[in-house]
Amino acid sequence: MKLPFFKPRQDRVRFSPAELPETTEALRNPARGWYQIHTFPVDREPDLEELGWCLEPQDALALVLFDIGSYRERDLDAAALGRVTRVLDYFAERHYDCVVRAVYDRQGRAPEREPFFFAQVLAHLEQLAGALRPCPAVFVYQGMLVGSWGEMHSSRFLSREQLRQMAEVLRARRGEGTWLAVRRPSQWRRLHGEKEGTACTDNMGLFDDGMFGSPDHLGTYGTKRREETSWDSPWRREDELDFLNALSLQAPYGGEAVWGEDCRLGPEEVLEVLRKTGVTYLNRTHDQRLLDLWRRQRCPLRGVWGEKSLFDYVGAHLGYRLVVRGVSLTEDRREGCCRVEVEIENTGFAGLYQPAWVGLEYPDGEGRPRLEKLEGQGPGWPGGETRRRCWTIAPGDGELLLLAGRSRDDARISFANPSDGQGRVLLGCLSRE
Repeated sequence: MKLPFFKPRQDRVRFSPAELPETTEALRNPARGWYQIHTFPVDREPDLEELGWCLEPQDALALVLFDIGSYRERDLDAAALGRVTRVLDYFAERHYDCVVRAVYDRQGRAPEREPFFFAQVLAHLEQLAGALRPCPAVFVYQGMLVGSWGEMHSSRFLSREQLRQMAEVLRARRGEGTWLAVRRPSQWRRLHGEKEGTACTDNMGLFDDGMFGSPDHLGTYGTKRREETSWDSPWRREDELDFLNALSLQAPYGGEAVWGEDCRLGPEEVLEVLRKTGVTYLNRTHDQRLLDLWRRQRCPLRGVWGEKSLFDYVGAHLGYRLVVRGVSLTEDRREGCCRVEVEIENTGFAGLYQPAWVGLEYPDGEGRPRLEKLEGQGPGWPGGETRRRCWTIAPGDGELLLLAGRSRDDARISFANPSDGQGRVLLGCLSRE
C-alpha cells in the first residue's frame, strides 16, 4: 500500500531587523569623488617614490596628466609609452581609478606648443590610446590632446572635420570600460547628429573646468536660446544645463569648480546645479577660494546633514551614494524559503556608470555563510532613484548582511550606513523556532 507523502514541518523563521541610520561618513568608493592632479612629462622617468607622499588616501580617483610637449614633432618612443604604462599601473596597484589627460601645453600657449602638422596629432592619439587600452584603471580620458591645457580651445585643430577624425581614433582604440570626454556641449553635439539627440552610443561625455566661474562657466555655454540657433552651436546656460541633465544619465561628468561671478549662488542653488548636471568628480585643490567658501557654508538640508558644511555634503555626494532605507523578510513555510527585499536609494548627484553587483550574505542550514549576488547593477541607476532588490533564500540562524562591489574587480562599494570592516551592512538577525 502506498503511503501518503508528508513534507517535514518547517521551522518558523524569526527575523529581527537592524536599525539602518544614514551616516555622513566620507566613503572611498570606486570611480567617483574628489581628485588631485598628478603631472608626468613623458620624456623623463617619474619619481614614483615621491609620488607616494602626495597621494590622498581617502580619494579613489586621480587625474593623471601626461605632458607630451617635448614630442610635438615626432612620434612617442617606446620609453615614453613605457612611462605612461608604469604610471597607470602604479595608481591601479593602489586602487585608484584614473581620469587621464594628455597635453602639449601647460602654459596657455597651445599654438606655440602643438605640432605643426595635424597628422602628428592623430599619430600621437593612436599611440596613447593603444597604451591606455589595456589598463582597466582608466575611468575617463579627457580631451583630444589639443588646446591650451588640453582643454580644446585656442587651437588650430578644432575644425569639424578635425574633431571628427580625432574622435574616431579614440572611439576605435579606447578601452572597453573607458569613457571619453570633450570640453564643451557644443563640441559633443558637433560629433553627434541632431537625430541622435543625447543618445550616448560611444561612451563620450563632457568635462568642465569652469564650473561656477561665471554664468556661462567661463565660455562653456553661449547666450542664445536653443530655438534661436543650430544644434551644434553654444546654447544659453538654462538650455545647456537641461542638455547636461540628459547626457549625465549616460556618461560621467566632472572637472573643476572655480571662484568667480557665479559664486553668488547660495548653497541651495549650488546643489541644484551639481545634481542637475550629475557631477561625478571634482578637483579637491582648485579653486581653494570657492572650496573654502563651501567649507564655511552650512548644508541647507535637514536631517543628518543639517550640521555639516556644504563642502562635506558635496564631497560625499559626488557620483553615486547608496543608502539602505529598509529591509523586509517574508516567509514561505510551504516551500521552506524566505523572500528578502531590500530598499536602496542612490542619494548621489550621479549614477553608477560601471557594472556592479549587490550581494546578500546569510547562514545556510548548516550555519555556513553563503553569498548570493545580483549582477547587473550600476548603469541606469541615476541619482535620486530608489530601487528594491530581492533574494529568495533558505537560511539558518545568524546575521543577514548586505554588500556590493564593482563587477570587473570586486572593488568594494560601501553603503552610507554603519558597516563592518568588510563594508557589510547588518540588515538583521535570523533564528529558527
